[in-house]
Amino acid sequence: MKGFQRLEEVFKISKTICIAHGGDVSEPSGGTNRVIAFATALRDAGFDVHLVVPSPKREFPEDLRDIKIHTVPIKARSIRDQIFRALLVSLKAKKIAKNNNAILQIEHSTLAGSATLVGCSNFVLDMHDLAIGSPMYLNLPFPKMIIQNFIYKVEERAVSRASKIIVVSNPMKEFIIREWKIPEKKIIVIPNGYFEKKFKNFDESVEETDGMISFLGTLHSKLDLDKIINLAKSLENSKIYIIGDGPLRGILELKIRKNDLKSIVLRGRLPDKDAFSLIARSQICILPETPSLLTRVSCPVKLFDYAALGKAIVADDVAEMCRVFKEHNAALLSDPTNLDEFIANVHKLLEDERLRRKLGENAKRLVKDFTWEKQGEKLVRMYEDVIRRFK
Repeated sequence: MKGFQRLEEVFKISKTICIAHGGDVSEPSGGTNRVIAFATALRDAGFDVHLVVPSPKREFPEDLRDIKIHTVPIKARSIRDQIFRALLVSLKAKKIAKNNNAILQIEHSTLAGSATLVGCSNFVLDMHDLAIGSPMYLNLPFPKMIIQNFIYKVEERAVSRASKIIVVSNPMKEFIIREWKIPEKKIIVIPNGYFEKKFKNFDESVEETDGMISFLGTLHSKLDLDKIINLAKSLENSKIYIIGDGPLRGILELKIRKNDLKSIVLRGRLPDKDAFSLIARSQICILPETPSLLTRVSCPVKLFDYAALGKAIVADDVAEMCRVFKEHNAALLSDPTNLDEFIANVHKLLEDERLRRKLGENAKRLVKDFTWEKQGEKLVRMYEDVIRRFK
């Protein structure tokens, strides 16, 4: 257990964590929320927390006060500069962790894999998702097979050299154990969550708009655009609001124009307050995704946001958390390969106010156990368990 020996050595000296993240923490996203939640939970539990990130495009979130933030002189612009950005973040995080006798916690497997190239090991790896097969790497000017093999090796280095691995779902844990022969005791599952305080101003007094349907999230290849287009075609007096941006926006815009659809409204990326206001006014929120390894091991953050606002949800059965919602009668799930079933479920809820209310109430009750505060407490317990084990 070489990795745990290193944790013991560090905690004998100080209770300090250095978190390395390659994304822009000033940009709202599920990944940003996870990093902020974990950093603040550790801070509030008495840890000395350092955060190493690229220079932000905007101001740092207020939640990160009292956390020592270190930046590298490059902004998180695109996938093309990811390797250079990752090396800069890794080098700085390695130095800060060494100078402060800190445990190094690395966000994302690709950043961790890059960090191993500059000598980092025995770190804690927080895997938000899998990089294998991710479409974000397919537009690089290199053969697809070369890119996939490279990403596989990078991710393999990350999990094999980590002393502890945090994952967002049990299917992700099972995949890592099976694919890379990682011991189960090295892995802990901490799902995603939501910030409860952000929803305090949205209560049941918000009046819903008849026929209003919303989607919140990144427009990436996991999203099933055909379901959105065909759902829009089936609607008469309803509108679908798309809140978010991403690489598929151009394709979605083209499909909307081609089909002359007036029932889809693209709102782009919005501040949380504005996005949640639109969702609060919606009668239904949707999660149409294509089945894949990436969706199977994922933990969709948007489900928690929808549920925190008490919304009726129609989702494809693609992830473990989707099934948790189904088991608690908190969403209608459809076979992800069955377009007609998804559309029928949306129409069913549009026509049944009582069912919408029941699903929404169950969803709101369910996610009380998935606040970021509670997820952060799990991380704190993980570190405290390590401390107790080696005292």
